[in-house]
Amino acid sequence: MQELAARMETPSAPVVWRAGWGGRLAAAVFCGLFVAFVDRPDGGTLTTSRPGALFFAVWTSLVAAWVCCRLALWRVTADHDGVHLRGMWTVRLIPWSKIGRVELRNDGLLEFVVRDGEPMGGLFLPAWAGRLLRRSSRGTRTADVLTVLAHHAELRPTSSATPATKGSAFAGRALPMAAVLYAVTELLHR
Repeated sequence: MQELAARMETPSAPVVWRAGWGGRLAAAVFCGLFVAFVDRPDGGTLTTSRPGALFFAVWTSLVAAWVCCRLALWRVTADHDGVHLRGMWTVRLIPWSKIGRVELRNDGLLEFVVRDGEPMGGLFLPAWAGRLLRRSSRGTRTADVLTVLAHHAELRPTSSATPATKGSAFAGRALPMAAVLYAVTELLHR
């Protein structure tokens, strides 16, 4: 970590990591597979609805939309105040003073080791998959940079992130996406 800290320069603007083309492609494939293979229970459509079956059909569409947003729209923003993690209902701020270290888990999520729990953010290619594909791990580099920023105040970005830079919560996109997934699935499987 000391070597990385010695090579780093203080960024003037907030530093942002977000889903790339791989995450967006994975979300599109997931949505396509969901629409193609989901099986609605009897009474899970609007034309012949039973409350339990309809709830199950709507719930699975909401979960599928959340997964797609998690894959395609995640964002981690580091600014002067701390790290902003984009989530389903809110963008959470973790102040620098609370971050002990950041690690890349085996499933590709960044794990922020803090005093009041361990929030997750980002969804990178797991290190084991990077080794199989002979690619360097962007997630490991990101975790190292965030750990260095947490321990060296002089290397943190000098400005605060704007709302556009932080991004908004997933719900604004996940709820309409769930409605579209439900409608397309209902039309295709009549």
